[in-house]
Amino acid sequence: MIVFWRLLFGHFLADFTLQSNFINRWKRSSRWGMLVHCSMHPLCYAVLTFGYLGRTWIEWGPLKLEGWACLVVIFLAHWLEDEWRVFTIFRYHTPDNTLYFIWDQIIHYVVIALMIPLGTVSAGGGFMPEKWPVLGCLAVLTTHAATVFIYFVEKDVYGAVFPSGREKYLGMSERLGVALSIFALSPVAAAGAALAWTGAAGYARKKGWLDVSLLNLALGTVIAVSCGAAARLVFR
Repeated sequence: MIVFWRLLFGHFLADFTLQSNFINRWKRSSRWGMLVHCSMHPLCYAVLTFGYLGRTWIEWGPLKLEGWACLVVIFLAHWLEDEWRVFTIFRYHTPDNTLYFIWDQIIHYVVIALMIPLGTVSAGGGFMPEKWPVLGCLAVLTTHAATVFIYFVEKDVYGAVFPSGREKYLGMSERLGVALSIFALSPVAAAGAALAWTGAAGYARKKGWLDVSLLNLALGTVIAVSCGAAARLVFR
């Protein structure tokens, strides 16, 4: 499972952290933009799994694929899925909503799962042999991935637009602060810190210093608390 968690972390980095607003717009309007976005994935995967790329990952009868070949398969699958998503949105006016976003992510996760060396599950180390890539996944989920998910929910409910840079990074800071409090402090102190941080964000919203909806604040808090608690369990 070492390879799986590293690939998953690489996916989160390439699909959320490294996919800026500019890259997201570019990939929807240009084949070159799509190529740049999709190319970030194998680059992240290669860096994170470099020591395993020369090994055989997949054995399906006579077919054997080493790590490098599996990264190519994941890249091609990611490119086809993203191209299809953009094509259906613009050609057939498929709603670019929360369900489509979740479906898109599920496809990517299934492809990654199909490419991992299955023998690593029984090779020692259990389900999570390394903590750092799992913690990395939770960090991205708390920050950039949560931003995108909350945007789609708000878009479906309110017709909202993607948050500006200031709003985006303030929201990520608020969620990260709550998650780190849950992760690092005692349960009582963590609960107090999370309530204080969320209360401060709510006060800032009431005063007009932070332009976010109550739905945004509620979803962000739930995601942050969940990821912080999960990180605490992983780090034990």
